[in-house]
Amino acid sequence: MVTEEQLTALDLTLWLGSTDLAGDFDFTSQSTISRRNQKVLKRFGIDLKRSNSELLVSGELLLLDLERQVHQMARLKLERGLRLQAPFWLQQGPGIVLPKGWKMNSPRADFSCTDPITLVREHVLDACLATPTQIPDDRDDLFILELQKRPINLTLLHRTKESQGDLEDGFQWSLENGNLELKLMPFLPASCCDRSKQWFDQLLMTSNLSREDSTDLRPSRHSGESFLIAYLTPEMRIAQPIANKVHEHFEPYTYTEHLIVLAQHTNEPAIQALIENLQQQIGH
Repeated sequence: MVTEEQLTALDLTLWLGSTDLAGDFDFTSQSTISRRNQKVLKRFGIDLKRSNSELLVSGELLLLDLERQVHQMARLKLERGLRLQAPFWLQQGPGIVLPKGWKMNSPRADFSCTDPITLVREHVLDACLATPTQIPDDRDDLFILELQKRPINLTLLHRTKESQGDLEDGFQWSLENGNLELKLMPFLPASCCDRSKQWFDQLLMTSNLSREDSTDLRPSRHSGESFLIAYLTPEMRIAQPIANKVHEHFEPYTYTEHLIVLAQHTNEPAIQALIENLQQQIGH
């Protein structure tokens, strides 16, 4: 129906969010990607539209889905051109070395794939590393592998070069006075940001209840300043540029990194190679 190059162009555009980034990934020009996209859209009678920050295809998608399945099986059997979505924080430091035939998105601090599991289900991606907040309740069609558990700590962020004592004092005063500000890192998926907001609201609610029981508000040189905090794993803290310190007196939440593939492809040699590879690098 369409060539491998043409369908690859559209799928990379949907995954990475622009024809420019799709061109960089596929080592071709933006104009070439756009031309190939138009051929696929015309062939299947569908449209490519942007909804908020996401690109989506609309129209009758059955034939496109069938074509994608054929192309995906070719990638798996030939073990080439396979696509893995990986979060920015796992691409820092030594990063991830993938087995033969696999390639992941380039590390970008301002990029987050909002719904990688839908892209796996639509045969755009062959696998993804997903956060717990991205995993749907309806998952019978998915193979979900837990790779590692990490603590999500309440993290104090430096705006200036405060000493450790000043940093903790500034946090405590801001907490007592309702003057905290939640920092949401641009590489976090929207669902993770929503979860951070829930934890932040719980923190403020607990502080408000404590404040109602006390009429004593101590003076502080931090008066009038908002104080930045974030909820981050060790890898996320390394991935962001702001100096920081973990607040040791707050119980961390548990974060689990997951590998997601379609259950029907679990036994494919290319998938088994990826599973073994990731278990060795970021397994328990």
